Amino acid sequence: MELVNPALTATSIPVLNREQVFNASGTFTPDKSGNYLVICKGGGAGGSHGGYIDALIAERGSGGKGGTEGEITQAIVSLTAGTDYSVTIGAGGAGGAGTATYDTNQSSAGVDTTFGTIVTGSGGLGVYGTSSVFAAHGYGEGGNNGIGPGGGLGAISVSSIGNGNTGSDAVANSGSGGGGGSGAFGDATNTYVGGAGGVGGSGYCLITW
Repeated sequence: MELVNPALTATSIPVLNREQVFNASGTFTPDKSGNYLVICKGGGAGGSHGGYIDALIAERGSGGKGGTEGEITQAIVSLTAGTDYSVTIGAGGAGGAGTATYDTNQSSAGVDTTFGTIVTGSGGLGVYGTSSVFAAHGYGEGGNNGIGPGGGLGAISVSSIGNGNTGSDAVANSGSGGGGGSGAFGDATNTYVGGAGGVGGSGYCLITW
């Protein structure tokens, strides 16, 4: 398998009329030899947790950050008819768990999506949560830092005393990041934990020829 031209331009992209999408790991076996356009997107990272509030404070903790989306890598490769090429779809990363200390947990990174050994879409990097930084509302941030299709929604702020809400999971096979958890709401009596982050979306692989 040969990388023909990793820098895609209007003049380098071949005329394409067929495609196959992998949303789960599998094997691609071309029925003819030639150039194929392969696009891999890694799994998105999980969102981070929201800020906790300890027993001395009647405030809201700040919301967690949204997970980062997986990398998209595309390349034109030369494939041989009848040869099996392994396709591995990267899973989304787990959201960061809430904590009742000033220490912050990092959400899990997304897993790489690969076509054989030549095309790799790297998984999104994990993000750290927040401690008890005070916020006016404590909303969690949406996946992909608040932008991008398929990203998990940031958790809404809790409306009454208690732990923060969990961020939403990203859409499957979007490669987008999970939503951040919302901050806890304290009452100056008890300690409350920030909401956990949502799970990142799995990746995908698109092959056209």
